[in-house]
Amino acid sequence: MKKKLTCLLLAMAMVFSLTACGSGGDSSGGESAEGQTYEWTASSGLAVGSSWDLGLLKFAELLNERSNGAITLTVHSGATLGSAKETLEGVQMGSIDFIVESSASLSNFTDAMSVFDLPYLFPATARKALSGEAAQGQLDALESIGMKGINYWENGIYAIGAVKPVKNLADLKGMRVRSIDSPLQADVYSALGAMPVVLAWGDIYTSIQTGVADAVSSTAVTNMYTQNFYEVAPYITLSNHGYSPAPLICSKSLWDSLSEDIQQLVMECAEEAREYHYQICDEQLAEYMAEMEANGAEFIEIDQTEWEAAVQPVYEKYVGEGGIDPVLVEAIQTDVEAVE
Repeated sequence: MKKKLTCLLLAMAMVFSLTACGSGGDSSGGESAEGQTYEWTASSGLAVGSSWDLGLLKFAELLNERSNGAITLTVHSGATLGSAKETLEGVQMGSIDFIVESSASLSNFTDAMSVFDLPYLFPATARKALSGEAAQGQLDALESIGMKGINYWENGIYAIGAVKPVKNLADLKGMRVRSIDSPLQADVYSALGAMPVVLAWGDIYTSIQTGVADAVSSTAVTNMYTQNFYEVAPYITLSNHGYSPAPLICSKSLWDSLSEDIQQLVMECAEEAREYHYQICDEQLAEYMAEMEANGAEFIEIDQTEWEAAVQPVYEKYVGEGGIDPVLVEAIQTDVEAVE
């Protein structure tokens, strides 16, 4: 009887040990304040060396240092874990622990992020405005789809890289402009007089090269540099027609399994990593623009007045009956005005 009891206790211990080990955010052996360690994964769709990648590496470094080695975060950049859709689904399922992804990609999962697709909603002061209650509320809304929004990073301010100069709306008329797979963003380009062409990220360069598209947008200048889009679309109009926040997200199943102390540690490290990410964004933008100009790219500034007027029908279509809460839009605009 004693031998059977001993075997049962050993079996229970093994089960507990196995439960405490593994990937996807479960704790594994080692030493922390709770007597556990954590092995987590993070995904980024942007290239190695991008601001997302470097920000996540800083996040990993801070987590490891401040947990006395108890937390290990392995960063996978360059879409090595899959497309935006696949990796976001991985976060929902708990197979990926953290991700940085644009609000535009998230809008295919939840209406909470659709508001950020509205054109000219944010000026250059967008970062500060994202700290307002309205934007934070949208971050909290991600919990309903199995994600814990940690804070906002960014994918930058949209520009238009084209095969010919675009200095006004007349120049843009009839041009085939790449859009992400978003009806709202496609309608923005239609309102501006262009013909939206939905293209996957990996198809943009060759599509412009072969004449399938005349311009690339729904992305920022830094991404035009890292993907060499400026080689085939060297005329870059600083239209500033959209700003793409990029939330840092944690799997809700992982988040809910963590103690308050570990959650607090994650939040503190994430805040510092975000500031580092913002610094990298600014440094890279200045550096990349200089390199692009040196290699033949031309940057074009515009009077945004006619552009902003042209996209008003997008607000009329999508705000209110179109599904985006007008109270939310007004609250965000109030937060923007408060930091301008």
